Amino acid sequence: MNYIASEIQQSREYYRYLQALGWTITMIGDDALFSRQIPFYGILVKIQRPKTLPYIPMLIPILKKLHAKAVSVEPAAHTSQEEFTTWLTHLKKFFPVLTSPFIPTKTILIATDKPIEHIFKNLTSAKQRAIRKAKKNDVIINMNQDIDALIRIKNQSAGLFGGITTSGVKKMYGQFAPRHTKIFLAKKDEKIIAGVLMILWQNRAHYWIAGATHEGKKLSAPSLLVWQAIEYAQKNKMDYFDFLGVWDERLPKENMEWKGFTKFKEGFGGEPLYYPISKRIDN
Repeated sequence: MNYIASEIQQSREYYRYLQALGWTITMIGDDALFSRQIPFYGILVKIQRPKTLPYIPMLIPILKKLHAKAVSVEPAAHTSQEEFTTWLTHLKKFFPVLTSPFIPTKTILIATDKPIEHIFKNLTSAKQRAIRKAKKNDVIINMNQDIDALIRIKNQSAGLFGGITTSGVKKMYGQFAPRHTKIFLAKKDEKIIAGVLMILWQNRAHYWIAGATHEGKKLSAPSLLVWQAIEYAQKNKMDYFDFLGVWDERLPKENMEWKGFTKFKEGFGGEPLYYPISKRIDN
């Protein structure tokens, strides 16, 4: 898929979010490097979605000045795999590189330039039935900025590890809200049963975090939530609805637990967007 856009990881809001989590920002040209002391490891540097791959003779002195133990580089979608592989092979001659990804290497984009009826027809029949089922069961969707309610639902749906899955969400929300955020909450009889946080950046509506109770899943609330979020993205002139991340078959052993929600997301149609990966040249 041919796609070029400014990535959220290289926005001022994202910089402030990572700083709130303890990362240090170092600029190289128009792009940021994120560095942090990792316990029992050392200084890790991440370069995520840069507009251009850094000039290596300029990058190496910066990494040394930061006393980095290793660097992770995750390019923007407009960087070709061939270009990245050549660049990374050269970098590895001078500096240790981590090849396991920190952010998704594949996502699904739904283009919103078609009539909403056309987009609905591209959903699987099972997903269309799920949306109708939620409406039939009187699931109501409200749009607001209640991040605490969403975090409670996400924690509940994640069970024992709920606090881990929402770690940092409120800090992220705080940097983008209210201008770039929308929260959709699904209710049944005034009880919140599911929710979605969308971050609107440039021409994309990002499906950032979602959660649902057992009752919410039974009533197909997550499907109705996504559908209404897609409708909102189209009405508000977003070019794409971005599912943010799905399991990448190029890295079959990475994030295998994502296969479940990947199937859920694939039911809404759209096209895959692949980012260049470094794993294939790992030694």
